[in-house]
Amino acid sequence: MRISTRSNAFPGSAIRGVNEEVVRLESSGVRVYGFHIGQPGLPPSRELLLEFTKELLERPFEYSMYTPSSGIEELRETIAEDYTEYSGVKISSANVSVTAGSAEAILAAFMAIIDEGDEVILFDPTYLMYEPVINYLGGKVIRVRAREELGWEPSEEDVKAVMSRRVKAIIAVNPDNPTGRVLSDSMIKLLIDLARDYDAFLIYDEAYRHLYYEGSHTYAIKYGLENVIALNTFSKDPAMPGWRLGYVIAHEDFIKVFNRVKQYTNLNPPTPAQYAGLLYLRKYKERYLSETLPIYKSRMETMHKAIREYLPEAVVVKPKAGLFIFPNLGSYLRRLNINDYEFAMKLVREAHVAVVPGSAFGEVGKFHVRMAFARESERNIEEGISILANYLLRALGSSE
Repeated sequence: MRISTRSNAFPGSAIRGVNEEVVRLESSGVRVYGFHIGQPGLPPSRELLLEFTKELLERPFEYSMYTPSSGIEELRETIAEDYTEYSGVKISSANVSVTAGSAEAILAAFMAIIDEGDEVILFDPTYLMYEPVINYLGGKVIRVRAREELGWEPSEEDVKAVMSRRVKAIIAVNPDNPTGRVLSDSMIKLLIDLARDYDAFLIYDEAYRHLYYEGSHTYAIKYGLENVIALNTFSKDPAMPGWRLGYVIAHEDFIKVFNRVKQYTNLNPPTPAQYAGLLYLRKYKERYLSETLPIYKSRMETMHKAIREYLPEAVVVKPKAGLFIFPNLGSYLRRLNINDYEFAMKLVREAHVAVVPGSAFGEVGKFHVRMAFARESERNIEEGISILANYLLRALGSSE
């Protein structure tokens, strides 16, 4: 087969690799502690689903047809109203484009801005989807170390040192996946200033903007809209990852280009999902957040406490937001002479605890694991981490 050499830019996700093992084990009846997948552990609002199903049956033709590539006007207007309310910055539907999840938003955004050889600054570690897309399009990734000792924030000096006219975009995932880090206001302001000074974009991925356990979200657009492309999704706080719905907030001039490009990535976002998202924003969002956030916070606290109790040599930064904890297990793994990927695969196969190797998110993530706390109950979280710790202790005992 004459396969595109550019397809080699997509190595395959380590998250999916671990998940394949989980699926294989669970299909044979094995109980797996699922700390690997970054999706909510609670279902969407039952009341929303019941109301949506009724509407779907009443309007089957409308809910099954094509929509504008940028999404239905009702949804774009409602997103604009919602985003204006939370950000405090007035935007309109002309600043909004609806996408098939944030994955399409990432792809189409980079298709709209990257030329061959353009540089893109990416923090290390951070969400793993960005680099393959940039490489595929001929861009060059410049990694800036996120410093564990600074709560996973990069230093201002490190960011300034890599800026040049070759930089087309800076990517900031805030809150971060995999670390749970929340960027300081001063860092966000610096990134905006640098983007403006060097005629670049700040790609501001705020998928977890409503999942805060300490503090509140900073909206980058408050420092100026012209250089910001904000990426959002309905996969996290509404718990609708399989519905594939997201959106972009940006300057009207960029949205025009983005909409032209995205006609070739997807004809339109899933029509039923758009109407479900509309219903969520108009009627169920506040109530659903008030019900689910305390549960996620309790699970996060349980996981953080269990890691500190059962894995005393681990270095762990308590997350302020998001769905993940990113402990450093280097003290254990170095003594076992095993890397984080090998450990994650052995752990799921032999102990039936699923985590994601930290190196999947960048070189700095080496010897870390990403652990999602949203899916399992407090009891299962404690059990799973106890099993993980005992597995490590047994392995250390047999190796010494």
